[in-house]
Amino acid sequence: MKQPFVAPILLVLVMVLAWKSRPAVEHPTTRALDGRSMGTTWKLAWRGPAAPQLDREVTQVLDHWEQVLSQWRESSDLSRFNQGQPASADLTRVIDLAEQVRIASEGAFDHRILETVHGAGFGPAGKGIDLSAIGKGFAVDRVGEQLRQLGINDFVFELGGEVLTGDGAWPAEIETPSPNENLPGHSVTLRNRALATSGNYRQFVPEGKLLKSHIIDPRTGAPVMRPPAAVSVFAADCATADAWATALFVLGPEFKQLPDGVQVYWQQ
Repeated sequence: MKQPFVAPILLVLVMVLAWKSRPAVEHPTTRALDGRSMGTTWKLAWRGPAAPQLDREVTQVLDHWEQVLSQWRESSDLSRFNQGQPASADLTRVIDLAEQVRIASEGAFDHRILETVHGAGFGPAGKGIDLSAIGKGFAVDRVGEQLRQLGINDFVFELGGEVLTGDGAWPAEIETPSPNENLPGHSVTLRNRALATSGNYRQFVPEGKLLKSHIIDPRTGAPVMRPPAAVSVFAADCATADAWATALFVLGPEFKQLPDGVQVYWQQ
């Protein structure tokens, strides 16, 4: 098991990508696209030649996975599964990964708590599984796969704060968590890495010196209570970073049983 690398603490909740970067030698032009999908926004930047209809390629991938994973579409694969129908092959892929994280995190990440999440005021009514803490990251990985199939290897892609980079070096601007003020952010350079964050200073209810967050501890069914805090997770793929960011916010900085290749920054 690898230990987290040593670097300045990065305070993270919402990722704000800085589309500035050192140009690649072969293709000095940095190009960018953006759009909306899965209830949030996405941004793509890459170095290299123009790619015709790339926005459509990205949108098609995201639309497909939204149809698989959406809690809000009655016709989605996930909604049908929660109503008792068999899981599709695509949905099974995500459920299997979520189950692996549930076991490794000792239950701090648990996708089987849709009813609990709704009872806490988040998510739709119903019973079954909730893949919102891993779904966007999984979709980001699929976009990365599609970009590489199209010959775009030097890229950075962000969906609702979940970030994946390709072969080139890309700086990501990272917001400092503070409930009451905008503090200077921090920057980190990513290459072939994913980055995801969980925190409590955007959606919370104050409870004395603590914040009652929107993140539920599956082991108790109660919202996590912490001072203003954020944990950012770096991993080889965005689904892993996404799920472990949620798990670690529940577990706290004391938890050290991290998977190989996962690196963590905490502040609270």
